Amino acid sequence: MEQAERAVFARYDVAVEARYVELAEPRLRVRVIESGDGPPVILIPGDGAVAAAWAPLMGELGERRALVLDRPCFGLSDHFDYRAADLRHHGPALLASLLDALDLESAPIIGSSGGAEWSLWLGADRPERTSLLIPMGAPAVCLPGFRPNANMRLLSMPGLGRLLTALPSPSPQATGKMLASTDAHLPEHPEVVAAYHEAMRMRSFGQGTASIFRRSMRPGGHPRPENLLGDEELAAVTAPTLFVWGEKEPFGSPDAARRAAGLMPDASVEVIENAWHHPWLADAAGVGRIVRDFLDRHERV
Repeated sequence: MEQAERAVFARYDVAVEARYVELAEPRLRVRVIESGDGPPVILIPGDGAVAAAWAPLMGELGERRALVLDRPCFGLSDHFDYRAADLRHHGPALLASLLDALDLESAPIIGSSGGAEWSLWLGADRPERTSLLIPMGAPAVCLPGFRPNANMRLLSMPGLGRLLTALPSPSPQATGKMLASTDAHLPEHPEVVAAYHEAMRMRSFGQGTASIFRRSMRPGGHPRPENLLGDEELAAVTAPTLFVWGEKEPFGSPDAARRAAGLMPDASVEVIENAWHHPWLADAAGVGRIVRDFLDRHERV
């Protein structure tokens, strides 16, 4: 896993260091990957996503200190059992504990998919802990308008989801074809696909993926109601927020982001042409410029 990860960061010329920190809630040792200097920005991968997938964007963040959480179950952090987890509590609690472990009162948070969902929950529940929010792609199931694809429907089924995630992929090429249903640009990043392939060989990956999807969705792929952000909760997210949405996002129209942004005190939406679930994989330079401009504008205020 580490060798594949190193190949990703080398490909995108991003110098990184990894360290472990102890979280208070839940009590876990998690791995954090760091690059750069300057003001901190936290990057949170999605459910079943590898930390190294952020590498193309990390190289575009300019003079900033990027800190990427290596999500439990999907990388080299401690295992976490999601089977009975209250995700709506777990996500914000983990992010707040991560900020504490990094000695940060608050910070900008860039989240992808499930990581974006966690960051929005944090913004609603503990607005003092995040200064800016940049959700990338559909934030998992937390906004009205989420639409599951065929794979998500299968993964949400009891027993079947666990079986599917336990089946090994025969090759990185096969892994890339599977991932392309979520983002057609992933196979254009073979080092990232190779990192996913290695992660999926770990027992914790399949267990974590199956259980977190079941805790996120009812059988058939509909969001569990407790995970949805209501209108009043969205209105409570006071941190300036920039939704970065792919034009071809498979899990929901940009209208879902526009509706949410319209309810929030300070939110806007950028739609990235020809992008899917991970907008920076379609245009790392363009997305990086949008993110830098957003951060710069609010850091000057």
